[in-house]
Amino acid sequence: MGLGRRHLLIAGAVLPCWAAGAEPRMLRIPQVSARAELPRSYPALLLEQALTAAGLPVSLSQTREPIPQNRAFLALGRGPDRLDVVWSMTSVEREARARAIRVPLFKGLFGWRLLLARPAMAERLRQVQTLDELRAFVMLQGQDWPDTAILRAAGLQVIASPTYEAMFKQLRLGRGDAFPRAIEEIWWEQALHGEGLVVVPELGLHYPTAVYFFVDRGDEALAQAIELGLQRLRASGAFDRLFLKHHGDDIVRAQLDRRRIFELANPRLPPQTPLDQAELWFRP
Repeated sequence: MGLGRRHLLIAGAVLPCWAAGAEPRMLRIPQVSARAELPRSYPALLLEQALTAAGLPVSLSQTREPIPQNRAFLALGRGPDRLDVVWSMTSVEREARARAIRVPLFKGLFGWRLLLARPAMAERLRQVQTLDELRAFVMLQGQDWPDTAILRAAGLQVIASPTYEAMFKQLRLGRGDAFPRAIEEIWWEQALHGEGLVVVPELGLHYPTAVYFFVDRGDEALAQAIELGLQRLRASGAFDRLFLKHHGDDIVRAQLDRRRIFELANPRLPPQTPLDQAELWFRP
């Protein structure tokens, strides 16, 4: 089906649900990034712009506290802590649980990983030449993160933590050797939580993955509206402009072309992932 034809079908499905001149719909989303310089996170800004591009009036309301990923999915469309939209790395399990809008919000950047480590450990890791050598080191990851299964499937040792902040403390205390982080996360996390930690030079990981917007399966109108808006942002160039505004400096700073990148498979990547659409993905 052509892109224009798909736009028409989507528009026809969603516009009756939001009549012209209707009051903005309040959408509840998870608390956004802790980055002090970004009062609205990139995904929240992208969501707002997408729905504006789709012609749908909305107002975004954030939760008071961060929500663990699994709990956020459980809250989609239901319960006292109901959420309308979440964004997360995809997996087979998550796409079975919720409706994924398959436009990679970060163009695959979450699959490009650098390592945080203590300085002495960073020097040891810098000298690693093969994936087999890397398997001697212990990685830290979140208990409910898809990355944990990806790293373990590659034969890497992983300690899974239930809390995000605890992993930085564990790393400083030597209860793990490295904390792989996406290139758009690692620099500000180092500044915010990484006292005594450094980014390992000359080394990186890559695996195919995507961060999508997810909505409750019963809210197909919202899903199609978001998809339409994202397609319009892509067609106008606004998507790439926002992406580069927020992540261009991190991409340059990562110097991926000067690193040994170990390629990992992603066994939990859904087969519907649009890997064949090169324009959706970042490549160094």
